[in-house]
Amino acid sequence: MMVYASRPGAISFAAGQPSEDLYPIEEITHGFEEAMKDTSVLAYPYTEGDSMLRQWISNWMVEEGLASSVPGSERILLTTGSQEGLNIISQLFLKDGDVVVVENPSYPEAMLTFGKEGVRFVTVSMDEEGPVVSELEAALAKEKVAFFYTIPTFQNPSGHSTSLARKKEILSLLKKYNVVLVEDEPYRQLWFDEKPAKTYFSLAKEEPVLYLGSFSKIIAPGLRCGWMVLPPIIMEKAVQLRLTFELGVSALLQRMIFYVVSRRNFEAHLSHLRHEYRERRDAMAEAISKHLAPLGFSFPTPKGGFFFWGSRDGLNGTDFARFAAKNFGVALIPGEIFFALPQKGQNFVRFSFAKVDREETNKGMERLAKAFREFC
Repeated sequence: MMVYASRPGAISFAAGQPSEDLYPIEEITHGFEEAMKDTSVLAYPYTEGDSMLRQWISNWMVEEGLASSVPGSERILLTTGSQEGLNIISQLFLKDGDVVVVENPSYPEAMLTFGKEGVRFVTVSMDEEGPVVSELEAALAKEKVAFFYTIPTFQNPSGHSTSLARKKEILSLLKKYNVVLVEDEPYRQLWFDEKPAKTYFSLAKEEPVLYLGSFSKIIAPGLRCGWMVLPPIIMEKAVQLRLTFELGVSALLQRMIFYVVSRRNFEAHLSHLRHEYRERRDAMAEAISKHLAPLGFSFPTPKGGFFFWGSRDGLNGTDFARFAAKNFGVALIPGEIFFALPQKGQNFVRFSFAKVDREETNKGMERLAKAFREFC
């Protein structure tokens, strides 16, 4: 898809990443200037991460409702994006033959990360409220589960968010079966209509929750900086593990990010992102309604994040995606890659609205409608 998307004249609904025109370039430049006033940022980094940024994250999590009380910077590990956090969790918790519960559908790179440890996946379906509790309980009762991995807010790929009531039910279940929850929250700040429900992490008392956050979607993905919030015993092991494959995130980048997020206009930046992505979401909703809905496609409108997730009975999403990209210059992602059992996602496709304006979106959907008529 990325090869087709890079061709001249192509329109891409494939890339699940922020739009370059929304990077806070001025703030990033200023942040580097401020960071370079302290030459220690050019030395080897602390494995845990920059103390100033970790303390800011700790305080911000309470201000934003991500935590019920200040978790403390000593529990925060800065990572090379959320993906490194998933790798750390994978290597700490998993061994060949273990069982991991994931949502159906789920983030494919997470499943690849867990899968390389030789695990077996048990999947839980999603409804409007989140993971289906009866399916989760059946899985926990039957299997010895290493952890339950979830993206509870504007999930990739479905765009669904888990309700407060459902989160409380799930936490109760995990406590009953003594299972860890891994909460991955890269899209949380990109809400359009209303703030999302409280995090599992803020609701949990005795239930172990490992929290993953990221600056990739709200500053720039190429900076590769995210964070984990871990219980002290796991934090210690995570730091030791990290030393075996890298010393840590660049100290210069971490300090620059601290200056970006700690400025008074950071909240204004987040508001601007929400406004711009809401406009792009609305444009895609209109274009889908105009061009694809009459052809039998069904796409619920997401309340945040980057993605429309839709389906059509009888569709082979992989074949259609290849056909549309090759012959009509429109790139999209077929649904199969988001399922532990790929055949379950055959009727689905995912569109990202993050990097396309209203004109491109309408033109791309018009092309897709033509491609579908010819494909059939």
